[in-house]
Amino acid sequence: MKRLATRIFLVLMGLLLTAYAVLAPTLKVVGERTMGTITEIRRQHGERDEATPNRYEYGVGYHFVLPDGRKIYGSATVVGSATSAGIPKGPTRVRYLAAWPRINMLERETGFNIGHLIIGGVGILMLVLTFKRAKGRTQPVGPPADVR
Repeated sequence: MKRLATRIFLVLMGLLLTAYAVLAPTLKVVGERTMGTITEIRRQHGERDEATPNRYEYGVGYHFVLPDGRKIYGSATVVGSATSAGIPKGPTRVRYLAAWPRINMLERETGFNIGHLIIGGVGILMLVLTFKRAKGRTQPVGPPADVR
């Protein structure tokens, strides 16, 4: 039972990582584009533990209005300097899935980068290793049959 729970967990994590890795590039290609408004920018945590000093994470809150009049809220995390997030309050472009507008991102975050490749690779690796391990365990366990 514990092995089954572990395999289910690994499959779910692999699927989630893979889906997350393709989300931003997918929004860039098939997402609807609209104007939104950045309403809030807050510095989060302390200085990032990187080789480059004075780098901080900023939480960015925004909203946009759908053609039917519904207001959708979103948030993003951007990396900026000690004095600025590098993104101003006010109008900005947002991309969202027309079928499910809650899946949205700031347009500047929808480009492909190496992080997506790494996250997707880890997700696929988790899936492959989980299924490969499961395939190898389908062989019977026990003494070999007599060969005459």
